[in-house]
Amino acid sequence: MKKNMHYSIQLSVRLGAVVLLTGFFFFAVLFTAPAMAEEEEGIMEVKLSKTPDPLAKDVEEGLDYLFEVLADKGAVFDAARIQSMLSFVVGMEGDPKDIAPAKRFGGYGICLRKEVSTDLDRILRYFYNPDIPNFLLCPAVLRLSGWHQGSEFLARKTGIWEELPGLTEPVLVRGREFEVNTPDSFAEAYYSYDLNRLIVLLKFEGKNVAISLSEQEDKSDVGHKGAILDDQQWDYFYSGIEGLNKGLISWMDTFMYKSASVQVFVENDAHAPRSSVFLFKWLNAGWAGMNVVKRSHIYDGSLRYARSFSKILESATLTPEFVANGLRGVVTMPESEVDVLIEEYAKNFEIRFKDNPKLKKRSYAKVIADGGYAKVLDADARKSVLALEQLKNLMGMETLIDMQVSPLAAAPGAKPVATEAESVLVEATPES
Repeated sequence: MKKNMHYSIQLSVRLGAVVLLTGFFFFAVLFTAPAMAEEEEGIMEVKLSKTPDPLAKDVEEGLDYLFEVLADKGAVFDAARIQSMLSFVVGMEGDPKDIAPAKRFGGYGICLRKEVSTDLDRILRYFYNPDIPNFLLCPAVLRLSGWHQGSEFLARKTGIWEELPGLTEPVLVRGREFEVNTPDSFAEAYYSYDLNRLIVLLKFEGKNVAISLSEQEDKSDVGHKGAILDDQQWDYFYSGIEGLNKGLISWMDTFMYKSASVQVFVENDAHAPRSSVFLFKWLNAGWAGMNVVKRSHIYDGSLRYARSFSKILESATLTPEFVANGLRGVVTMPESEVDVLIEEYAKNFEIRFKDNPKLKKRSYAKVIADGGYAKVLDADARKSVLALEQLKNLMGMETLIDMQVSPLAAAPGAKPVATEAESVLVEATPES
C-alpha cells in the first residue's frame, strides 16, 4: 500500500511537471506566434507594414490557377487566366513588400521584387541547367538540392533556354525536387523536404517570361540545429542535432508543414541586359501542428535568397558554362578524395569558427573539436560543401580549402591553387 502511495505521489509530481511545462509551452507559443497587429522587422532590418495591402482579386485568381495546373499534370494550360497576375508583376516598379497575398496552405505570404542586370537566357542557363545544382544559385538559403529521377526536367534533350528564340506558345516543364535549407533566420533550424515544380515559358506583351512555381509535397523531416555564422560569405554550421538554436524552445520538434512559391522572371531588355524577378512566397512551419511563422521571417529568407542569386547572376567573372565546368570535378570526385578534402575543411572550420559566440555551446563545440565536424557530414552534405567551396573559389571569395579548377574555369577572377590531393578535379570527366 505504501509502495503504491509512493508511486502515486511520484506520478502526480511528474504529471504536475508535464502540466506546468505544457502551460509554459503554450505561453511561449502565444508570444512567438504571428502578432499581425505589430510592426514586423526581421534580421535583414527591413520593416514590413502592420497592415499590408491585399492583392487584387484577379491577381489572386491567377495564382490559384497556377497551383491548379501544378497539381493536375494533364491540365491544358490557359495563359489567359494569368493575364491579370502578369500585368500586376510587369507593371510593378516599386517595392511590393507591403503587399500581402492571401494565406495559402495555412501560411502567410509575402511579395518581393528584385532587378537583375542580365537577360532571361542567362537566368535559365543558371537556374535550370542540369549541370549546375540549384542550391549553388541561392547559397544563402539552400544547403542542398536536386531533381528526383523520373522528373520530366531531366528527360529533356535540350536546355529550356533553347525554347526562347522560337517561343510563340507556352512551354511547360515539370519536375520533382528535394531541398535542404540553410539555417533559417528565426531559430536557425534546417530541414529537408520534397517539392513539385512547374516551369512555364511564355510571351507577355512582347517580353520573354519564365514562371517557376513550387509546392512542398509533405511535411519536412524534423528540424535540426544550425547556426548562421556569416550570411554574406555563406558560412553556416549544421550540428546534426534535432531541435532549434533558440533558448528555451531549443528542445522542440519542429517541421516545415508547407511551403510554396511563384517566381516570375521578366526580361525587360535583352540588350541592356535587364530583367526583373518577382516572388510570391508562403510558409507554414512550427510545432504541434501550429504555424508560428511571421511575414517578417518569410521576407528575411526571401531577401537572403534574392541577394545571393543576384550576386551570382550579375558576377562579371562567371558564366553558366564556366560554373558548370568548374563543378564537374566535384561531381565526379572519388569518395577517397572527397574524404581528404572534407577532413581538411573540418579542421579549418574549427580554426576559423571555434571562437564564434554561436559555437560556444558545449554540444556544438564537441561537434567541431579536433576536426570532428567531418563526422556530421554525410555523402551528400560533403559534396555540397565542396561544390560551394568551388563556387566561392570561382568567384574569388575566401574559402576554407583550396579547390583546383578546370582549364576552362581559369578565367579572370578565379584563383585556382593546384595541390596533389586536388588534381583529380582536373583529370575527372563528366559522367555519361
